[in-house]
Amino acid sequence: RGPREGEPMAEHRSRPAASGAAGSVEAIERALDRVRAEGRTRWIARVVEAPAGDPLTAYARAGRRDRFLWQRAEDDLAFCAWGCLDETESRGPGRFDDLRRWSGDVRDRIDWIGALRPPTSPLFVGGFAFEDEGSAGADWKAFPAARFLLPEVLVERWAGEERWVLLARVEPGSTRASVEAELERRFGEARAATTSRPVEHAPEAGGLTRAGLEDLATHGPDGPQFIVRSDRPHSTFRAQVRGALAEIEAGRLDKVVLARSLSVEHDGVFDEAAFLGRLRTLYPTCTLIALGRGDDGFLAATPETLVRIDGRRIETAALAGSAPRGRSPDEDRRLADALRTSPKERAEHAHVVAAIRAGLAPMCESLEAPPAPRMRRLFGIQHLETPIRGRLREADASGGTIDLLGVARALHPTPAVGGLPAGAARAWLRRFEGLERGWYAAPIGWLDLEGGGDLRVALRSALIRNRQAPPGTPAASRAILFGGAGLVAGSEPDAELAETRIKLRALLAPLTEI
Repeated sequence: RGPREGEPMAEHRSRPAASGAAGSVEAIERALDRVRAEGRTRWIARVVEAPAGDPLTAYARAGRRDRFLWQRAEDDLAFCAWGCLDETESRGPGRFDDLRRWSGDVRDRIDWIGALRPPTSPLFVGGFAFEDEGSAGADWKAFPAARFLLPEVLVERWAGEERWVLLARVEPGSTRASVEAELERRFGEARAATTSRPVEHAPEAGGLTRAGLEDLATHGPDGPQFIVRSDRPHSTFRAQVRGALAEIEAGRLDKVVLARSLSVEHDGVFDEAAFLGRLRTLYPTCTLIALGRGDDGFLAATPETLVRIDGRRIETAALAGSAPRGRSPDEDRRLADALRTSPKERAEHAHVVAAIRAGLAPMCESLEAPPAPRMRRLFGIQHLETPIRGRLREADASGGTIDLLGVARALHPTPAVGGLPAGAARAWLRRFEGLERGWYAAPIGWLDLEGGGDLRVALRSALIRNRQAPPGTPAASRAILFGGAGLVAGSEPDAELAETRIKLRALLAPLTEI
């Protein structure tokens, strides 16, 4: 079904309907009047019922602009956003509150026209670093301690409905003609991104994306080159595990999650879209996420929810305790049974469940979780998982609003990615881990218009830095892959090293597929 131009347009959130083009004209004129009276920027958001296509194709065609991809099959929610009309960056303990103030201010200055769209739909997109202050290293310069933006275009498919959201800035010097022209440009961009052939069947060179074509042109007859380096010797990682276990035995820690990384240098350009397509195929039950700024990208195929809020409904999950997958159904069942019955793995999982419930209890009037974890089976690895659902209170103890950002601040980092006690675990990691986590294991996702949204924990994630040197040089582009292991009493250094290998291979194979 194509865009339905000229059809009646209803105001957002069931406001009084305005018909056809006249309704759009009236809304733009009202926005212009308010901008002139207040002297502050506003935005027009036009909603069009139109095919969303494959959001991964739109992401690939966004080029070097700000871009964001989200796909979660079990929700039937997939969208791509690109461009930046407004943004905020923050750092420090107040970054969640800073984002709340910014998003609330922008939300109140958006005028909606066009088709109806649920107010719980995605609008603001971005993420956070693991640490309050972010990472100071050059690798993370595109991804600060907190950054969210209001995009120019969003194309989405949700619960069987497909839409475009086209946004334009309204300044004191704007005219109706200039605003309409900007919306028309957005319309053309959305149409080009959603009506082109999918990335897998792009018309150029037998299906390659622009990045793929560029990569192909770089290499001679020997093909692409990849140089893989671990961030530390295996002996160092084992020694770190033993150091953490000594802290656990002394009672200063209950759990700590130790992570490491692989650096992959490439003489060409990493094709983000192709990498994402492979991850989508390998991990169909995970949430596929990608953010790009210029030549830098951060992406994940994550199995872990930090928090999702729709109205007053809240859901999250405890994901902790891991085992490899078997090479046969019988071996797979044996490994799963061993994971379910392992005192060490069950204790690690119970720590995470208890911490999440304790963090949510003051903000929820009800919480439900099954008495025993279920198996979450993924390609190459399986986990213990306990879903947790509930209903938010109307307000907190001081009468303040409870929303997604407040819950995220209370939960991050969960024991599944940091440890317990939370403060002691984070202090130990800062001192001994030796890894700039950046956005790895941190909240990433989207916000809606009502204080809800969805934030995932960026596991099975990678940072990609393309075009860092001239094509053909060994380090023209670089990717950093992340993987961690939860350490509790009874952990063994070799087993924890093996767990990180499984997680890193899950990214390395699809990244370097040739």
